[in-house]
Amino acid sequence: MLATFSGLLAQTAPIEQTTTESRHVLHLIWNADPMVQLTIYILLAFSVVSWAIIIAKYRQLKQSKARSLQFFQLFWDSKNLNDISAKRGSRKGPAYEIFEAAQESAVNNRTVARKEALERDIRRAYSDEIEQLEYGVPFLATTASASPFIGLFGTVWGILNAFWKIGQTGASSLSIVGPHIAEALIATAIGLAAAIPAVIFYNMFVNQIRRNGKDLHDFTEVLIDRVEQENYGARA
Repeated sequence: MLATFSGLLAQTAPIEQTTTESRHVLHLIWNADPMVQLTIYILLAFSVVSWAIIIAKYRQLKQSKARSLQFFQLFWDSKNLNDISAKRGSRKGPAYEIFEAAQESAVNNRTVARKEALERDIRRAYSDEIEQLEYGVPFLATTASASPFIGLFGTVWGILNAFWKIGQTGASSLSIVGPHIAEALIATAIGLAAAIPAVIFYNMFVNQIRRNGKDLHDFTEVLIDRVEQENYGARA
């Protein structure tokens, strides 16, 4: 019984210690210099927005990849484009949106003289879909590059406050300068916490968008051929 109770105490102690440390960190932030607080709040805002983009973009890219693959299968299995329009079995995705734009443009540009307008409309639809896939990703690059420097600014400001206190009091004890150095290091830590996930997911998303973009580009070129063949005969 005593051994069990001792084991429970050993497991509870780290939790209590972590809670106490968290309270100390929050206390330091709450009582930090206004400039350091502003720096921390800016970094927290960067981090929150970055994570919102990361979650949304992860879902978007996963969903668009799955729906595009589904539509590619439908596209290759169909003998003509009208069959695809009749089936309506594919959920909307980048490939589907490009196809819809192609069908609409083919209706509006029926003459051979309007073939260039048709191609332009299809390629514009492709560019719009790539732009949708890329939306928000540059903010991750901005967060990854700017957050460490913003955190460094807060660190430098906190250290300057520590030296200022030393100059005012004439004492360099840890109890006087420690809180200012601690709040300065918190700014650095938050800056890195915002930057590291941003740079990791930025590189991952750029790679996924590049692969998805290549598939959509190849699909767009084949789609232009099929639309022109079914509406104007062989492509010139």
